[in-house]
Amino acid sequence: MKLAAVLCLLLAAAPVAAQTSERIPLFTIDVHGATVGLPQAEGWVPVVPAETVLPGRSWGVVAGGTVYPFRLGFVTFGIGATLTTAKGKSESLTIVSGSGSSRTTRVTPIVQTGITNLAPQLSINFGRRLGWSYVSAGIGSSKVTSSADAVATTPAIAVPESWNQAINFGGGAKWFMKEHLGAGFDVRFVKLGSRSATDTLPSAKRTQVWNISVGISIQ
Repeated sequence: MKLAAVLCLLLAAAPVAAQTSERIPLFTIDVHGATVGLPQAEGWVPVVPAETVLPGRSWGVVAGGTVYPFRLGFVTFGIGATLTTAKGKSESLTIVSGSGSSRTTRVTPIVQTGITNLAPQLSINFGRRLGWSYVSAGIGSSKVTSSADAVATTPAIAVPESWNQAINFGGGAKWFMKEHLGAGFDVRFVKLGSRSATDTLPSAKRTQVWNISVGISIQ
């Protein structure tokens, strides 16, 4: 499924790419709105009751830039980086069990989770100045913040902030309707590596999130 998604990205830009013979520009700057995945795996979020709703996605912002230093045949190579940030919040649930004198009510905490991804990327680009597609990958860092609000006699709890290594890969396309202003989109998978427990951090399981971003591109 992931491979099919990347192939669709490459095919999408092909008609636009054929409209000009000029090479891809020396650089681009991108500012996108995004739907961003938030981790829900053990260690990335606080230990909460099983019924607790965890935020899984949220709206965020992606900003980045790429330089294209050299070309080999119909392929142009790029070096860049993006910064993604988003924060989501879940809803509290009221759970009633039993009946009569044995009836009990429990309230689940509200969980807030945020993520910041710093993602360097090497890209392979196919096309020309007015439109091209690309695939890219790199190793960067992600910071996850997550906390659960206090409920009844249960105090608030938070996972300490920490930057952790993350692998990113994906692809996208850019189109330019004007000389310097265009549009672009990107589909990106981010793999957060597992983490051993320390004096200040809990152990965390390896997990993956994915993002889709759309916005403006400047060349």
